[in-house]
Amino acid sequence: MNIHRVNLRTFDLNLLRVLDALLAAPQVSAAARRLNLSQPATSAALLRLRNAFADPLLVRVGNQMALTRLAEELRPKVRRLVADIELTLGTPTEFDPATSERSFRIAANDHAVVAVISALLQQLRRIAPRVRIEVLPFEDDFERRLAEANYDVAVRDRWSMRTWGSLQTLFHEDYVCIARSDHPRLSRKPTLKEFLAEGHVLIAPSGGSPGVVDKALERLNYRRRVAVTLPHFLAAPAIVATTDYVMTIARRIAVQAARTYKLRVFPPPVRLGGFDVVMAWHPRSEADAASTWLRDQIRRTSGQSGGGARSD
Repeated sequence: MNIHRVNLRTFDLNLLRVLDALLAAPQVSAAARRLNLSQPATSAALLRLRNAFADPLLVRVGNQMALTRLAEELRPKVRRLVADIELTLGTPTEFDPATSERSFRIAANDHAVVAVISALLQQLRRIAPRVRIEVLPFEDDFERRLAEANYDVAVRDRWSMRTWGSLQTLFHEDYVCIARSDHPRLSRKPTLKEFLAEGHVLIAPSGGSPGVVDKALERLNYRRRVAVTLPHFLAAPAIVATTDYVMTIARRIAVQAARTYKLRVFPPPVRLGGFDVVMAWHPRSEADAASTWLRDQIRRTSGQSGGGARSD
């Protein structure tokens, strides 16, 4: 197709459907029925197309109409073009999780992986076995990454995503303490004195900055002894399970760690606030069927990993 044959600025794109119908069945009457138009209206459209392309497009051969050489060139290209327009502007494509091989990209820190993504993966294994999940590290410039379509969704605490305008809360997380189940000095319900007498494990991704426990203790004029500082949550329960250290950690991580290691879970002996875990996505994926389905699955499963949590 020589695109310069047609002036795109003056070409009526409504004629594309007529051209597609005429090329598919080179008879004015058949095209009119397919388009639900009158035959005179279809003939008038054909005349406009002939003028636009400077080619008859359909010519009579005996008792039938045949396509010109240009029309033969146009037929597959116009069909693809019209199909793409129908796909883009028509009914949104449905998403079938049972057969889809879609790859989703989720930005999450390690807390979100344990508290949200692990339950999500268990669900997807059952209902979407061919879907692929790629978990990427949560970066400071996640807003730009969402806008550039590097992530389908981001999951983390609300404070870390406070600058993003569109957030949805998944659940509220609170803090508990963990220690090995046979800890030699902690009573059934450890007191503040017992708590402060032990060495503590602190998660500090950016270094030795004070944690929520330190800030709460400072208001009471107390300090604890931080024995180990780690950048990630996942290694900490294993350390607690093999030492006399104690640790204050998000409940959902504590519950899962207690199932893996011989840990006891107990309430902090000092009042601590919790935090909301939220999900963010870019408005461009709002109407995407696959992205909508993924967000729905995250909402459905985000409550599962925290269920049944009990403290001493």
